[in-house]
Amino acid sequence: MAEEQERPVDETVAEQVEEQANAETDAAAEEAEPELSPLEQLQQQNSELEDRLVRTQAELVNYRRRTQNELDQFRKYEGLNLVRDLLPALDNLHRATDAAAKASDVENLKKGVEMVTQQIMETLRRYQVDAISAQGEEFDPNQHEAVVQQPSEDVPAMHVLAEVETGYKMQDRIVRPAKVVVSTGPAK
Repeated sequence: MAEEQERPVDETVAEQVEEQANAETDAAAEEAEPELSPLEQLQQQNSELEDRLVRTQAELVNYRRRTQNELDQFRKYEGLNLVRDLLPALDNLHRATDAAAKASDVENLKKGVEMVTQQIMETLRRYQVDAISAQGEEFDPNQHEAVVQQPSEDVPAMHVLAEVETGYKMQDRIVRPAKVVVSTGPAK
């Protein structure tokens, strides 16, 4: 029974402390700003919300402008690294043509051009650009472009007989399909 009497007293004390804290907070709020009518409070709140809305809209417009500028810059210079990596190969090609004008040895010229070709292919591989294998493969219209069909005793029908122009893909996208001659099978 003593416990039942103590509980209401504890709750009463807690309520009194809470009421006193609320009263002090209310008194401090009243001292800080004059009492506003409900209409004035709503007008003030509306004004604050409009200000926040305008600021948020301005931030969004600035964000969109910055993002668009960054995207434009990226698009404008996206090939810059590839060009930088290809320039040494271009320089070597110029050296090879200069040497060809002075040299009478075709074998050395051929070797130089092959080296430049290899340098370009290595650069393309760094950018995940690979040649599409075509010779002897089954014809795939997603990777190959048929320019001619010819009969062949050695190559089965609908297989690539010869590659006219090398195709390339970058990762899983076709940059350029391989132009090929397709076998129709043995002549009848």
